[in-house]
This record gives sequence, C-alpha cells and structure tokens, in this order.
Amino acid sequence: MPFADLREYIQSLEAAGELKRIRAEVDWNLELGGIMRRANDLREPALLFENIKGYPSGCPVLANIVGASKPNVFGRVCRALEMPPDTPGTQIVEEMARRFSNPIEPVVVGNGPCKENIIMGADVDLLKFPSPHLRQLDGGRYFGTWHTNIIKDPDSAWVNWGMYRHMLQDKTSISWLANPGQHGPGLYYQKYEARGMPMPMSVAIGTDPVVALSSISLVTSHYSEAALAGGMRGRPVELVKCETNDLLVPATAEIILEGVVLPHERKLEGPFGEYTGYRKSDHSPHPVFRVNCITHRNNPLFPVSSPGKPFDDTTFVYALCGSAALTLELRKLGLPFRSIYLTNSMMAVVISASEVYPGYVHTLSSAIWGTKVGIYRPTIIVVGEDVDVTNSDEILWALTTRVHPVRDIHVKARAPSNALFPFISSEEQEAFSGAAVCYDATFPFEWKDTAPKVVDFQRAFSKDTQHLVLSRWKEYGFE
Repeated sequence: MPFADLREYIQSLEAAGELKRIRAEVDWNLELGGIMRRANDLREPALLFENIKGYPSGCPVLANIVGASKPNVFGRVCRALEMPPDTPGTQIVEEMARRFSNPIEPVVVGNGPCKENIIMGADVDLLKFPSPHLRQLDGGRYFGTWHTNIIKDPDSAWVNWGMYRHMLQDKTSISWLANPGQHGPGLYYQKYEARGMPMPMSVAIGTDPVVALSSISLVTSHYSEAALAGGMRGRPVELVKCETNDLLVPATAEIILEGVVLPHERKLEGPFGEYTGYRKSDHSPHPVFRVNCITHRNNPLFPVSSPGKPFDDTTFVYALCGSAALTLELRKLGLPFRSIYLTNSMMAVVISASEVYPGYVHTLSSAIWGTKVGIYRPTIIVVGEDVDVTNSDEILWALTTRVHPVRDIHVKARAPSNALFPFISSEEQEAFSGAAVCYDATFPFEWKDTAPKVVDFQRAFSKDTQHLVLSRWKEYGFE
C-alpha cells in the first residue's frame, strides 16, 4: 500500500531502523545544517529534529529524507518507492520508467489534513516555521528545499509540479530561483510576466515522498506530474482546492503556501550550495513569491534538504528520476541501449550500449542533448554493455582503458549551459553558454571481432568453474 502521507513514511523508516530522533536542542542557525551534512557523509539514518532552538515543541524538522543509506546507498529511495531496500540502481531506474509509463490521474477531495489550520491576511508569518540557515556560505535561511511548486499554464489545463529553491525574505515573502529553461519559471517569464499578469502559485511542503520525487522527475512539458505521482505510488494522489486561488494541492501535505509572483518584481537570492557540490551562483535578483495564505496540519513537519558534494538526498532522487525520464525518451526514438544513469553530481549521463554501426556514439549523444533531461548535462560517457552505469569504479575503469585520447573525445562548443556549473566562466554564465563533451568508452565498431577480452569472474572462467567455486564458497571459509 502506498504511504498516505509523510508521517506514514516516517513510521516505516523508524520500523526499519532508518530514522534517528534527535531530542537535544539544536540551533536552526548552522548547527542543524552541520549535523545533516555529517550524518549524510556517514550514511546515517534520516533525522527528525524534535527540539529546535527558539521554537515550541511540535515544530519538528525532517532531514536526509532519502539520503545515502547502508549497505545499499539507494536504500531509503527504495523504501519511498516501496521496493526491496537492496534493489540495485539500474533496477530502480527500470521500475521508475515502468511507473512513469503508467500514470494515474489524481482525484479531488473536499477537505484534507492540510486544512487543519488556515492563516490569512495580517496573521501570515513565515517566521513561525523553523526554516534553517544551513551553511555559512548560504545567503540566508531557506524555506523551500524539499517541496512541490504548483503552477498552472494560463492557456491550457496543464499544471506543472516542480521543485525550485526559496530563500526566506521576510514574514510574507520568499525569493524564487527561477531559471528560464525550467517548466514552471518558463510559464512565469513567457506567459505571466510577458503579459504583465501576476502568477498564482502554491507550494506544498511535507508531502508523501513520491509527490516530491515526481516534482523533480524531469519529464517533458505538458506531462502531469500529479498523474505521474499516482503511477509512481499505484494509487491516485488526493488533491484539495486552495483557499485563495483555484490551484489544487496534495491534501495530506504538512504545509501549504498560497500566493502570487508579481511581474518584474525581484529580490536578491542566494548564494546557496548546490547539487554540483559547489557554491557557484552569487547573490542576484530573482522573482518573489508573496504569500497571502498558509494552511497547515497540527504540529506540522518541516522537511529540508541540503544539497552539496554527492552523495545526498537531492542528488540521489534527481539522478534516478532523470535517468528514468531519459530512458523513456530514448526508447521512444527506438535507439538501442542497455541502461542509463545520471551521475550523482547530475553533471554527466552514463549510458551503456553496443555500437550498432560506426559512429553510433554520436547518434546517442546528440539524442541525449536534445532532450529535456539532457540539455543541461555537459558530459556524456558511453560505455559498453558490460559496465554497470551506477558503479563509479567500473565507469572509471572504462574511461581509463577504452578512451583513445584523440579518437574518442568529442567536444561540442557553445552548448547550452547552466549558471550553476562550476567550470564555466563568468562570461559564459551570463550568456548561459558553455561547452559539452562525449567520451566514447566503447571499443570501435570495427573491432567487434577482435576487441580486448574482459578479465573478471563472469567472463574469464567457464560456467563449470564458476559453479564449482560458488558451490564450495563457504567450504573455503568465506561468508
């Protein structure tokens, strides 16, 4: 059965030993972020901070929600998807792609737990929630790091769910990192601001984990992430109408923010440590979300994410969701390959395939760069079908043994670029232009009968020898 809400997911984590309750008083200002990062690096369980300095009891903060686990780094992601916690990454991607292909439309309900408290007008105060200042290098407190932005296309029935960071400005406003190439921001710039119209927006914080995963799925435009979430969980998501606009939001969310983004209004946002593992963006003007209504559950949970040097929960879910979305896009084109994985830094796509004709690597790389997922992936690594695309050791082995320094490195100049990329210059950052590269870590098509043979247990020994060794493994003294 899918999780009804975030609270059921927490109960599941605790039952599996994947949740740590922290009852000691913790300061929202830097201390909480430091604990998150250290626990993440050690692959500790998810964290529930129950005593936040300066806040009453009943304001818990949930962190490292789907972060790296032990022994399988993807363990908590598996639990969120109700899959066996030892499922390998490639199998997770395939299962997600299958669920992406079977959406289930949401249902509208009359009421929900997110309406237990309704705050409007002069009573709206974002400071009543324990949004943390995560790191010294961040520009301030961040209210939105793990949530769902809900925006409607004014010209169609399409509603976009996305996850775009929000820095706390004051009691009633948060800034919005709105990159023009993303779906929700694109609606704002191209359809609302261009017409001088305020844009209604709602932000759902603390949802069933699959709702958050669907919000960062990187699927194509005009695809309903709400229906995708239903397909991911195997049951429709229940939605309820907002109090001050016509948007529909997850009924079991912990907190709902309702408001508008006015045309041409900007406030300084950032900097912020990002999924690349660096702080690249600077303090710069971005659109502002003005909150005119807050609804929330009793004793609302406040989920937070602290992206940075991989691994962490942000990189995991982006990598897996993006891999599933890209898998579907390439299969629609009829391009043969074995598996795809976005590396945990989200900067590279690794794809395993056999060359079906000379130069097939160029077909694959061009197709990837032409997709919603691939347009901002500056590095593509094509490896043979014998390489596990989620295993960094195997990828490095292929790169250092199969890439000819001249023949197999293909550079693409003036490629679309993201301002968060740590390697681009300030001039490239301003122009949103950079470069991209494809590494061909496969042996040439012409070598198909003479390519070097891989030496490992599966390929260098006969099936009889493998069976003999495996059957006597414990007899040798191994576990």
